[in-house]
Amino acid sequence: MANFPYAPTVGAAAITGYAPGVYAGGVTVFEAASSMYHQQHKLSNRGLASHTMYQSITALQLNLNIRVAVGVVPANVTVVGFAIKSSDMDTGTPALVQSIYIGSTVVATGITTGQGGTSAFVPCTPTATTAETTVYINTTTAAATPAAGTVYVTAFYYSS
Repeated sequence: MANFPYAPTVGAAAITGYAPGVYAGGVTVFEAASSMYHQQHKLSNRGLASHTMYQSITALQLNLNIRVAVGVVPANVTVVGFAIKSSDMDTGTPALVQSIYIGSTVVATGITTGQGGTSAFVPCTPTATTAETTVYINTTTAAATPAAGTVYVTAFYYSS
């Protein structure tokens, strides 16, 4: 976790209380392996800020209800949207649909960028954080023909 310096110990459990593994409802959680953020800056005003997180996704992780951590957003910010860029992770007839969680809250749904390696801006209901909070991407419709790839998630937020 060299690119994840603010995690006090190894694994997603150290970040948000979720240990990697399978949870109620069939949700599987994987820890984040990389992030370009992690320079914990306190925003000095309410101007819009952003940071980009990324995660390699295996074909196995493109099954239904697999939640993969991509990074964290800082404490005391309000997230207002995401820019998402994905590799083509569904090489057959496109079926892959994903959602984004901030902690345990679903904030964006219907994301289809992994169907063909595209990008999109996804607004969300403004969501405030009170502590550093993990951002997850979750598969809501499994890929027809899953293929490993990378997802980049840029979170847009302002100081709360």
